Amino acid sequence: MSSTFNLSTTQKQGLQLSLRLWLPLLQAPLQDLETIFKEHSFDNPFLEYKSSFESNYSSGEFIEDINISKESLYDVVSNQIEAPIFPTPISQKVANEILSNINSEGYFDGDIDSIAESCNTTKEFVESIRKRFAYLDPAGVGALDLTESFLFQLSQIPVDEELNLFTQKLISNLKSIDKFHKHHRFEEATDLIHRFKSPPAVDYQEENAYIIPDFFVDVSNDITVTMNSSYYPDITIKDPFKSKNDELKDKLKEARDLVNLLELRKSTLYKLVLLIVEKQMGFFIGSELKPMTMAQVADDIGFEESTISRAVSNKYIKCDRGIFSLKSFFTNAVSKNLSSSEIKNYIQNLIENENHEEPLTDQDLVDNVMKRYNMKMVRRTITKYRKLLDIPSSKERKKIYKVRD
Repeated sequence: MSSTFNLSTTQKQGLQLSLRLWLPLLQAPLQDLETIFKEHSFDNPFLEYKSSFESNYSSGEFIEDINISKESLYDVVSNQIEAPIFPTPISQKVANEILSNINSEGYFDGDIDSIAESCNTTKEFVESIRKRFAYLDPAGVGALDLTESFLFQLSQIPVDEELNLFTQKLISNLKSIDKFHKHHRFEEATDLIHRFKSPPAVDYQEENAYIIPDFFVDVSNDITVTMNSSYYPDITIKDPFKSKNDELKDKLKEARDLVNLLELRKSTLYKLVLLIVEKQMGFFIGSELKPMTMAQVADDIGFEESTISRAVSNKYIKCDRGIFSLKSFFTNAVSKNLSSSEIKNYIQNLIENENHEEPLTDQDLVDNVMKRYNMKMVRRTITKYRKLLDIPSSKERKKIYKVRD
């Protein structure tokens, strides 16, 4: 595997990491580095900053659609995984695993048993941690479905017990809500429900957002991983002061740390991407993703799992197959070498090629999956995967086909 970036480990050795500087810098999207170092240069007389875009503009190249985005759903939730809601290391570890299995709509689509196994705990404990997400923002995040999401959101609204219980009843009977219209608090309860977000992460979903890839992966001849250095600011240290003032010494140290930490960000992310490409090599040449957890990668790289979780946040790879978030390369194992992502893709392919006169039922899908992968699987798991893929039931698809065909 060749590369265009030489990894420097000497800078990491002996570096006293400041969490105040390091973690936000590691977690920041590529397009936010410009703003971060610009703000630091205003506050620090020793830090000289040059925009990463100046050379692009001076050469006549126009950069389109630069998107300085707000915090992502992943970032917002990650910052809340701390005491008192998650007071212990194991509760935080499980919460981070749950977070890594929350989809773009804000729903949990992971497997409780798999998380319990990877965290060496019980599925009851994992489920109890998941339900603590009811106390997080955005309200409703981490729920299994619309009903539970509404219950999570209701729990964050201070209402009297009677209204709370009645609203819970309406939420549990959303399809037949009108039958409760004679209740004296019906209007209040429905007003509450109309205020809920559906899906819970709707405020974090951006249409046609422009994505700047952090790395480019080319598989034409050899596998080549290239860092997108165009968006890294050019920062240097200047030392015009001869004063021994302690405050100035602290500022000089902070400036030096920032320069070193920017390089450490590069080397950390590069090492992480190399490992992802190595472990998911098949994906880049057209195959499916293999099971891979953040805990496994953390062990290989030598960082805490929480650091890996921050590192993959808002980071992207561009390859021949498209642009993919680093987070998407982490997928639960259904069996030793089989990921849930591969099964979902197989289900999608079956349905895309099914007989429109007799669409495949969920039991048909189960039978196909078990035959294809020589494994046992229950129908409710396949039903869950189908719903996550936003695919209607066989009866609904048959109606759609009749109208469309």
